[in-house]
Amino acid sequence: MPNVSSSNHIPRSVPSKYSNVHMRKSANYADLQNELNRLRAALSHETTMSHLIATEPEIFPDPVDQAAAEHDLDVALSVKLLAIKKLRRIEQALTSLHARSYGICSHCGHMIPSARLRVQPDSLYCVPCLTVIEQNANRN
Repeated sequence: MPNVSSSNHIPRSVPSKYSNVHMRKSANYADLQNELNRLRAALSHETTMSHLIATEPEIFPDPVDQAAAEHDLDVALSVKLLAIKKLRRIEQALTSLHARSYGICSHCGHMIPSARLRVQPDSLYCVPCLTVIEQNANRN
């Protein structure tokens, strides 16, 4: 049997749970940053396009056409407001990632499963808590 000196020994690095958490948080950060950049670009494009439209509302001779045009403007505004809310949630998630509280349910304090964070990286609540919150909101 040959002698094996300690200088020939190659240390193996065993991944620890901390490195896995760090890798998961890095991936989450990248996902959040990409989504934030995508939403900002979409909002910037929409804002640019809305400035190209005349500021005076168009007057249609047919009231149905007028109502349809106003409805379209209302829908566009609602979509923009939803995108702005999502931008704020993503920025909040990035802040919580830096504060090391990312992925922790704001209601119960338990870890939000990584599968949920992959689907909705700006999640503030785990599914059971979100269900309770939505049920309470529906009752009111």
